[in-house]
Amino acid sequence: MNPAILHFSRTGSAIKALFFLGGAAIAFVVAGMMHAERTAPPHTIGLPGIEFPVPAPHDDPLAPFKIPVLIVAGSVCLFYVGRHGLRALTRQVAAKIEDGRIHFHASYGAEPNPLPVDRIAEARFDRADRLPGGGSGSARLGARLRHGLYLRYRTNGSAGELRLIDNDIDGGAEQLRRFADYLEVWRHARRGSGQG
Repeated sequence: MNPAILHFSRTGSAIKALFFLGGAAIAFVVAGMMHAERTAPPHTIGLPGIEFPVPAPHDDPLAPFKIPVLIVAGSVCLFYVGRHGLRALTRQVAAKIEDGRIHFHASYGAEPNPLPVDRIAEARFDRADRLPGGGSGSARLGARLRHGLYLRYRTNGSAGELRLIDNDIDGGAEQLRRFADYLEVWRHARRGSGQG
């Protein structure tokens, strides 16, 4: 594989799309069940000819917010289904190094794009839980199984950062490592030529 180009992994993207599709389905089903329960007529308790009073409903102060929150969560999941589904269907380039610049896929939101290699202040390939900024708890535990490339760069007087994770990339950790090594060659060449 070309060390200058990272393609999105079709398998990894398909698995993520299915994961988010499951999350969306759960959110919408639970919201539908809550709505059906809220609009159902009150149940009666009793024996033939005798009716007992229905217990007073428990007043939940969060009830008005639960269904909208579930709908928003399901919609966010559907957004990620679309993003990862599109990546799975097409062999798109996640990042490539060309003429001293890294061109990122638009979904990474890198600014500027393309990013000149000489603006990268730190490039670090390591296990994902050892990279800066990670997360906490279970996110860090899962990150022990992943590898990533962390980039910190300068842009217009402020700093930006970006992470590329191996399960997003075709070829996984090995291809990401080759890309990181190739990036280091470009960074040293830029510094050596006095452009860094």
